[in-house]
Amino acid sequence: MEKLRFGIIGCGSIANSKHIPALLKQPRAEIVALCDIVEDKAKAAAKRFELDGAKIYTDYKDLCDNQEIDVVHICTPNVVHCEITLAAIAGGKHVHCEKPLACTWAETQKMISAAKKAGKQLTSGLQWRFRENCFYIRDLVQSGALGDVYYVKSQQLRRRMLPAYGTYTSKAGNGGGVLMDGGPHSIDLAMWLTGNYKPKSVRGVIMDKMKFETEANMSGPWDPTKFDVEDSAFALLTMENGMAVSIEVAWLINMIQEAPSIVASLAGTKAGVDMVGAGMNPARVNMVYGGRTATLVPDLAGPLVAPFGPTGADYEMIHWIDAILNDKEPAVRAEEAAVVTRVIEGIYKSAESGETVYF
Repeated sequence: MEKLRFGIIGCGSIANSKHIPALLKQPRAEIVALCDIVEDKAKAAAKRFELDGAKIYTDYKDLCDNQEIDVVHICTPNVVHCEITLAAIAGGKHVHCEKPLACTWAETQKMISAAKKAGKQLTSGLQWRFRENCFYIRDLVQSGALGDVYYVKSQQLRRRMLPAYGTYTSKAGNGGGVLMDGGPHSIDLAMWLTGNYKPKSVRGVIMDKMKFETEANMSGPWDPTKFDVEDSAFALLTMENGMAVSIEVAWLINMIQEAPSIVASLAGTKAGVDMVGAGMNPARVNMVYGGRTATLVPDLAGPLVAPFGPTGADYEMIHWIDAILNDKEPAVRAEEAAVVTRVIEGIYKSAESGETVYF
């Protein structure tokens, strides 16, 4: 069995909670190198996951120069995604770059262009689309069961779930706040469910109303004097075909979202569907049946992602490895992730100018 040799750059939360565990489940993957500017973090990850043979780096350039590595996963702060990706591709590596793919549309285009020129695969971490209810809803859209989908509401409203560690509250380190954290998933989900990555315009508002409200946060308090990013963002995105998308994301908001996690609701001319209900991945179809309004709650106990594993990360990694070994498209196309960045950039520009931004 052919194995790919992986190097992980950035050994913080996302590497330890997603990338390393997911890769270790894959028989065609071998993690051979770990890199972090804080050497102890790389060593701690190697010890935690019993990666005794993994080489430890503190400079990503050295890892990218190692010709024994086939694939690099970039799990660093957002602002260095582009430069590390370009270095990895120049070193002959396929690249999985965590979301957002980059902080600007121009950077994403450099990354995509470099990957294509080098003949290397490039993907990004948008695994929240790979859930049973998301596959079910996407199938409804593609089958025409919803009719013409003209409105989507995508939400991720956290009551007290600001990541009070790393560079999340620093614009210089993170590129922004919640829009650069949960925002990519919420924006991508609306477009992926409808198969529509053609934005026309966006009008957005960002706020930092809760930066001083540090009580009861799940990961503890933060220093408000070092908080220069948005804690919430709201936008109306209009697609080229006229579909409207409402985006609501917040780290700290005194509201209870009807359904937890990253969710979306879709309205079509024949029926609508949302992610409200019991279980981990609920769905609820709102329709007319027998001349009356009716609600259908499908049984999604499958799971529909089998045999790709119980999580979206498992699905993502299996398809990522398969894409590299068999020259296929990865489950998350870089071009899709680039559009997500373009929308985020548009929301920031709109919030700053107070005007609608046209793409």
